[in-house]
Amino acid sequence: MNAYEMTFIVRSDRDEDQIRSVVNTITGRIESDGGEILATIPWNPPRRRMAYPIRDFRDGFYVTTVFNLDGQALRPIESALKLNDNILRYLLVQATDTMVTQAQQRVHQAAAAAAPREPIAQPQPEMAPGADAAPEPVLPTPDLALPPEETPTTPLDTAAAEPIAAPPADSTTEAIDALPEPVAVAPGVSSTEAPEE
Repeated sequence: MNAYEMTFIVRSDRDEDQIRSVVNTITGRIESDGGEILATIPWNPPRRRMAYPIRDFRDGFYVTTVFNLDGQALRPIESALKLNDNILRYLLVQATDTMVTQAQQRVHQAAAAAAPREPIAQPQPEMAPGADAAPEPVLPTPDLALPPEETPTTPLDTAAAEPIAAPPADSTTEAIDALPEPVAVAPGVSSTEAPEE
């Protein structure tokens, strides 16, 4: 028996129960022909848009099945898939060991995700014998807090306390007067060759 992987697309106008029955019909046919189903995985999300319309359907439900089957029994299964009106397309390839392992891992992951989770028990601190009182909440120690006089101030705090003084009126003109005078340079002469005055 060889391992095979088959991906097929179910029509998008079917509801969830009809899709399940189509998948069960296909897997039942494989098992009735002597095959062993290793994994049946609907894609996530199962409904996908196709690149081009097939039989006037723009999207479909994608399902992958990995199974073991004798090579002689493939032809009747393929002809049944071609005649099934609910199947838009299928692709059947011989599976490698890696493909089988990945499919089985996906099934286990899906089963683990569907299983109800138990709440994780948090370890409780041990109490002294005879102590019935609830544990006291942990408060920050006072030596870690900054004293009020060392609390950093923001620029807004200092701005509110001290008014901003306007610059003297003549300070701007003094700064402009301190700039050096521009030197006139004749055309074609660089500033290093300019004569000193």
